[in-house]
Parts: sequence; structure tokens; C-alpha cells
Amino acid sequence: ASIREQPPSPWAPSTSFILLAGCVFSSMGKQTRAFMAPRGGKKGAKEGSSKKGGAASGTSKKGGKKSQGPRASAGSRSAASNRKAARWEVKEANKNGRGTRRKRHHGGGEAIWETKQRLRVKVLQRHLQRLGEGAAVRAERRKLMVELGLLTADAGRAKMAMEQLAAALELDPEDADFAVRAPLLCLYMEEAKTEEAVELVIGPLFKPLMPAAPAKKTSKASAKAPKTAAVAKALAGDAGAAAGGGGDVGGGVRHAAGGGESRFAAAVGLYSRAVLKYIKVAVLGEHRTDPGNAAAEEVELVRFFCEARAQNPFIAEFLAFAPAFEKHFPSDAELPPIEETPLEAVERPLREALEYICRHRQLAVWMDTDQDIRKFVREQLFDEEDEEPGVEEEPPMRPLPAAAAGDGQILLRWRKAREEAMELWAEDLQAEAEEDAKGEGEGGEEEEGEGDEEEEPDDEDEESESEDASEALAGSEKRRGFG
Repeated sequence: ASIREQPPSPWAPSTSFILLAGCVFSSMGKQTRAFMAPRGGKKGAKEGSSKKGGAASGTSKKGGKKSQGPRASAGSRSAASNRKAARWEVKEANKNGRGTRRKRHHGGGEAIWETKQRLRVKVLQRHLQRLGEGAAVRAERRKLMVELGLLTADAGRAKMAMEQLAAALELDPEDADFAVRAPLLCLYMEEAKTEEAVELVIGPLFKPLMPAAPAKKTSKASAKAPKTAAVAKALAGDAGAAAGGGGDVGGGVRHAAGGGESRFAAAVGLYSRAVLKYIKVAVLGEHRTDPGNAAAEEVELVRFFCEARAQNPFIAEFLAFAPAFEKHFPSDAELPPIEETPLEAVERPLREALEYICRHRQLAVWMDTDQDIRKFVREQLFDEEDEEPGVEEEPPMRPLPAAAAGDGQILLRWRKAREEAMELWAEDLQAEAEEDAKGEGEGGEEEEGEGDEEEEPDDEDEESESEDASEALAGSEKRRGFG
């Protein structure tokens, strides 16, 4: 049977309509792909957009990380390894450098302590922001500023610490509780702010803590006279205090009357004054304006060192034999608060010395002056000298109490450090003796060479010398009756 043809539907699309729709959709697809493409330009083998292109460019991804492809040059790999080695060296240098803090282990006691310190700093900052500026809260505001300054100084942020302590000093210029002057002076010395440090040392905060200058000027020949007088007297008092189990750290030289804060401030002022004078005289040579002033400044330098040692001899001992003491008391050692050590305790002067050297990081200030600073301190304060009549012989180092079962860790470690210091002392003396002998040998050889050159006279000189000798001999025989 023939298939009955259906009449065409009025809604059926025509052939021309289908062709037109295909062209429209094709153009829309091209525009969509162009819109979705990256802005850097067309994709291709040059950019490595495809898998093959990525492998050819040497930057294929695997596991979310970039890996060098087979075509990566050896120069790029060596440059990367050099940069890695340089970064490692910088990290090691920062870790081993003076005055820097080593990285703490996560979750350890030191890391927890540092976290508590940071949180405490944030709490103090917020408290200061809420606190007003009135006179009623002046004392409380100063107290918070002092605590904030000390915390930031312990964290190594010296600039912020100096700002906080200077602001606290403005609120109380007299610093009645001795809480600001010593830490602020140590920060000035650590940051090499010489002008500010000198102004603070000679100002009204430290001047009452200094001993009075001698009325009579001392000659250059007696430059070491203060050592046998003031220091010997101080060490005599210290030895009696140590034997009795207590006493004043200054011994016979009590410049700072009062509690431990004033005593520690006096030690900081005296040692800072000594190192500032050493930089002026021995390093920069700014005292050579005229011969008289140069001699006076050199005598004053020795006197400053002797007065500082009389205030706290353990600081001088640490400075003179620093390589031996640094092994037992590193610069970044965590020390308990100094308030926990009673004033009458034997370890109190040791704790004050460590407070100055370790917590306030003043060892780097002294060691960075020049390479002869240890030798100068040792020669002026510890090396033997000719005894003077009427002065009893004192040990070069302050005696420590006899070992007991209840001795603290600071005292035990100080004894071990002192044993190594004595060995270091002997090694230094031997090395200096060898250098002196070597220098004298070289000087003698030069003199012999010069003498050999002079022992070649001319013939005329020889004839004149022989004639003079014969005439002198004839004259002497005639006077004696032989002629």
C-alpha cells in the first residue's frame, strides 16, 4: 500500500532556518571560548598550556608542587642550591651571634614562657590605651610603662623599649625607685647611642652614685695607684663578707647606699663610664689634645676601672676571662628574677653581675670595642704588681665561700667557670710572653744587621783611629814615667 503523504506542518522549520541557526550558534561558541581564555594571550606550546607544552617548558606539576623538567639547565639548579646554602649560613650566623636569641622548640618550656611574655605585652598595651593621662593615674601609668619597657627589652626590641622607659622617666625624672636608669643606660650602650649614654652617666641620676673624684691630680707614673688602695680595701671588705656569709657587695667602697636596686644601678653606671672612657682613650684616641691632657685622661681611665671593680668585682672577672665564663653563662641564658635572690645571700653579687652581662647583653658592648679589651682589664685589675709597704697582699679574685651541700646553681657554675678562667689566664700570659720574645728576637737581628753595616770603615778612618790610639798611648806612658 502506498504511504499516504502527510501535509506539511506550519511549525516545521525550513532548511534555510536550520542553516541560519547553525551559523549563529557557531559564532556564539567562538565568542564564549575567547571570553573564557586567559588574559595573557593565546594558549599554545610556547606557554606550556597543554600537557606536552608543560613538560617541554620544564614546569610540570605533580602533586601540587613544581618540579624541574628534563630540560632544566644545570645553572638554574646550582643557583637554587647556592641560595639555599646562603640562607642556611645566615640562619646559623644569626643563631650563633651575640645578643640574638635562638629559636625555641614548639611546645617547650621556653616557647611557652615567650608566649606568655607576648600576651603580657599585649595586655599592658591595651591597659595603657584605656588608662587616662590625668595626674591621678600618673604613678600607675609609669609602672605599666616600666614593665612594658623591660618586657620588650627582653624580647630584643630595643627601640620600643627605649621609648617606653624614656616616657616613664619623663613621668618621674628623679627615678626614686631606681627602676628606669640602669635598664635605659644599658639599652643606650647596646644600641651605640653614645651621646645619650654620656649625658645619662654624667647627669643627676648617676652622679650621686659615683665616688668623688680625687682632689689632687695624679701623675702618669702613678697611674695604677688606685688599684692598690681602693681596690685592695674593697676586696678586703668583700673577703670578710664572703667568709661571714653575707655583707655589702662593695666592701670598703660603698658608693650606693640603700637596697639592691641602687647598688645595681651604681654598678651599671660605673662600668658604663669605664667602657665609654676606654673607647675615648684607647680606641679613638680623642684625649691626645695635648701631652698633659693625654696623661690625665689615661690616669682617669685606670681609676674608672678600679672604681667599677670595687663596686662589683665579679663583672670585671667575667669581662677579663669572657671565653671561660661564656660557656657556663651564655648571653641568651634565661635567668630567674633578681628579686628572688635575697640581698644578704652570697649569690646576690653574682646574680647582679649576670643581670648586667647576660640579661642586659653588655658583654657584646665590651667585646666589640677592640681586641685588646680583655688584656687591658686583666692587666689593670688582675695581673700581679710590686707590693707597696703597708698594703696587705690580696687575692686577684674575690674569694668564694667553701662548697656546701645547699649551694645554688649559679655558685656551682661560677666555680667551674673560674677554674677554666685560671687556665685561660695562664695561656694568655704564655702567649704574650712568646710574642714578646719573638719581637725581641726580631729587633735584635735588625740591630745586628745595622751593626754589621757600620763595622765597615774606610781606610782613612782606620789610619786616623790608629794615629789617635798611638798618641793616647804615648801620652799615658809619659804621665806614668815610662816615656
